[in-house]
Amino acid sequence: MKKEGGVEELLQSARKHLSDEMQDKALTALLAANEKDEKNTDVLYLLGITYTRKGRYRRALEYFERILSSDISYINKVHTRMITGYIYTLLGEYETALTAFKEILGAGFESAQVFAAIGYIMDRQGDFKKACMNLYRAIELDPKNANARNSLGYIYAEAGINLEEALTEIKKALSLDKENPAYLDSLGWVYYKMGKLSQARSYLKKALKMAPDNDEIAAHLTVVRAAGPDEV
Repeated sequence: MKKEGGVEELLQSARKHLSDEMQDKALTALLAANEKDEKNTDVLYLLGITYTRKGRYRRALEYFERILSSDISYINKVHTRMITGYIYTLLGEYETALTAFKEILGAGFESAQVFAAIGYIMDRQGDFKKACMNLYRAIELDPKNANARNSLGYIYAEAGINLEEALTEIKKALSLDKENPAYLDSLGWVYYKMGKLSQARSYLKKALKMAPDNDEIAAHLTVVRAAGPDEV
């Protein structure tokens, strides 16, 4: 029987498997490496990333939390805390996610991504004013943050206000990421809110074709189709 490799060899194997989208093989190597060195933060980080890619978010959080309780440099902890914030957001645990993002800001690391994430959470919690405020801050820090621009435009579209500004922001997002189905959905939705049903249907159909399993896009298209004929 071939002797099992050391931690570095197992890490190298895991990285190769991850780059080849062979997550199960990467996981096998990483778990073996973790058995050899439970405190190796490179191993812990890749275990968290691998479990995140597999959609096993609770398991991923176990490894990321172990990194946060370790002695690694704070900049690495900031990066890890950002990931945990995103995971808690995906899980719908908004208060926990918000705590993670606010800790990053409290440490002096102002980031467009953090403000955009907080803006999203504020919107989910129904705080329209704080959602917009954080998204504007994200755009101020990074004018090329397509996600923040799309989110701001979509929030306005949902509220049925500032529709021209919403249209402008979503178009800017699309200019930065032309084939993003979420942005195409937002564009279709703002056109619907503006009463431009033909444009709305066109963009929503394109969005759904690109993301056929997206329930929100499908629901938007159903609403637009039921809205009646195009306005002249």
